[in-house]
This record gives sequence, C-alpha cells and structure tokens, in this order.
Amino acid sequence: MSKFERHKKTNELYIYPHKHCDKCGEMIEEANNYCSECYRKIQQKKEKKRRLRFKKKEK
Repeated sequence: MSKFERHKKTNELYIYPHKHCDKCGEMIEEANNYCSECYRKIQQKKEKKRRLRFKKKEK
C-alpha cells in the first residue's frame, strides 16, 4: 500500500469551479468579482460620486 492509497478520500464530492465575492465572501461565478447585491451597492456609490462632482463643476 502506497502513501497515497492510505489517504484516499472516501467521499468523491465534485466542487464546481467558483470564486467568492471580494466584499462579502459569497460564492459567485468565476466571471464575476462581486455578488449582485455588492455590485449594486458599488454602482450606487459611484453614481453618488459622479453627481457630487457634476454639482461642484456647475458652481
């Protein structure tokens, strides 16, 4: 018996390729960096910053 056979897994569970959200750690698809909730929050923050910058330019 080799050293690899001694430590063989008895449960062969396949884990699909995935990533975790950079903000909350939720499991997401590989193509994304953030889950849908965190992405929506980030977009809202960017929109607020854009509005503030535009208001400052008008003055």
